[in-house]
Amino acid sequence: MRASSLRSTAVILATLAGVAACNKEPKADPNQVLPVGADALDIAAKPQILFQVFGDRAEPKMMPIAAVVNGAIKPIGLTRQGWRDLDSAYLAAGAKYSIYVDDEARGSVTVTRGMWAGQDEPLYPLPGCRNLRPLAAVNLDLGLKTNEPTIEFLASSAALKPHAPSPKSPLTQDQVAKLGRSLGHALGLRAEMDREELDSLDFIARLIVTGARKEPTLLVSFIDPQAGDLGPGKGHTSHLFALFDKADTGYVPTYRHVKSGDAKTVEFQRIIDHADVDGDGIDEIILEAWHYAGTNDLVVLSFKADQWHEVLRAPSRWCLDPPPKDAAKAP
Repeated sequence: MRASSLRSTAVILATLAGVAACNKEPKADPNQVLPVGADALDIAAKPQILFQVFGDRAEPKMMPIAAVVNGAIKPIGLTRQGWRDLDSAYLAAGAKYSIYVDDEARGSVTVTRGMWAGQDEPLYPLPGCRNLRPLAAVNLDLGLKTNEPTIEFLASSAALKPHAPSPKSPLTQDQVAKLGRSLGHALGLRAEMDREELDSLDFIARLIVTGARKEPTLLVSFIDPQAGDLGPGKGHTSHLFALFDKADTGYVPTYRHVKSGDAKTVEFQRIIDHADVDGDGIDEIILEAWHYAGTNDLVVLSFKADQWHEVLRAPSRWCLDPPPKDAAKAP
């Protein structure tokens, strides 16, 4: 898993499991599209599916996270049977897909068993949850060396076309860090975050080749080191996640997520990966968004009119059960 991955896979899985509180609602409607609010996806049309490959390097898992329909990234919405149909169509034993890191194919993943594989009991059950997003057990064939015990990759059921290569940046990693910290401080100051507060947080600055400009995009993050905890969060916290792209005057902010306040209310964001999913020559940037002890959202950014815009936000939790009807009444 790359250094930008600020939450361990164990924490992610535990968070997903945590949302599956025992649902005592009456018998579910078999025609209901899940998750609630998503449009129904036509699996019979065999759309391109994007997957997240994650977990222990020795026992990785793969989960469908989005679809690509007519060049646009869409959330996956299916009935209970529809999710089983997706499992049969895309996660059958022997299915093989390319995996991507920073918009480059870096090996492949082969399914060893899907979620149901013709059985009533799922491969990965979740007590208290009736409707599960399928998880597959997979084997990895990596085209890169890594000693990390956990992994996280993007996979696709159809090949992704890499954008044209950008010239190598003349900046060293130390220069990238210095520039990123300076730009982050300036952005934080506009939101009344002082430099001392930002410097108390974990800091990341890295260049990613997105194709948005001739020069790479600069990613800057200041994040609470406890942002991945499962606890409710206490006191005050701040978070800055921003993207900068090169203009005539230098690097300028093209995406800003700057939050400060009670730890329970602040949304954190981190990059999962980036790839040209819609084939327009510019990468989409795929993020994970979350709150303390909350559910996860998949967020996709696209570059339009000189800025990165959120074009998709969809729940990525493992359990697809609708929230209990009395959830809104809970204190």
